[in-house]
Amino acid sequence: MNFSWRIPPWERFEDCTFLAVTLTDSGDGQYGHVAEGVRGDDPIEALADLLMTPGSLLGLMPSYPGLIGVVVKRGIDSTWLAKPPVQVGRDERGRWQVGIAQTDLPGVTVFTPTEISGLVSRLQSQYGRRSR
Repeated sequence: MNFSWRIPPWERFEDCTFLAVTLTDSGDGQYGHVAEGVRGDDPIEALADLLMTPGSLLGLMPSYPGLIGVVVKRGIDSTWLAKPPVQVGRDERGRWQVGIAQTDLPGVTVFTPTEISGLVSRLQSQYGRRSR
């Protein structure tokens, strides 16, 4: 599987164009989040930047056991950095579900752990275990 970019997002010297919110299970039905700026031309590239940037735990562990998902939003928003408007809860089967509190938000993509693991596998296949 080849990617369409000429320069991988994690190797670009450009400003961040997306915000990535990583959601993790904190236990007892609670969740935590970490928000950070990432580079890319689309949500997949932004997620790849998050996964492959040196020091990323998600890139090191294709099956991150506490991972609920990653929400990627076009543009940098200080409100999202501090308190992203995500709704996280469990469904009737006990699986985590992620929603966005604001309904009219174009440019927001939610990635599941399965999708993230698949992208990690593709990236590692193309670029090796770690970049740089």
